[in-house]
Amino acid sequence: MIPAVSYPLNKALTAIARQHAMRERCSDEDLAGHELSADEQAALKAGDTRRLYELGANPYLIRRVFRPNFPV
Repeated sequence: MIPAVSYPLNKALTAIARQHAMRERCSDEDLAGHELSADEQAALKAGDTRRLYELGANPYLIRRVFRPNFPV
């Protein structure tokens, strides 16, 4: 099942990716200024890549930001 797209979630991930930063999980500082739901914030703070996908995050952005969570 293809998830619905979440613009605010993808915008937050894009902002982190543009810093050329890789995370295992996001901090409050990373999320400041983004209008995210409580579920989106919790998934970002936990580094829960599966939940982020379910919430509508772009798979490319998930992998780019949370690269340490993916074995190569």
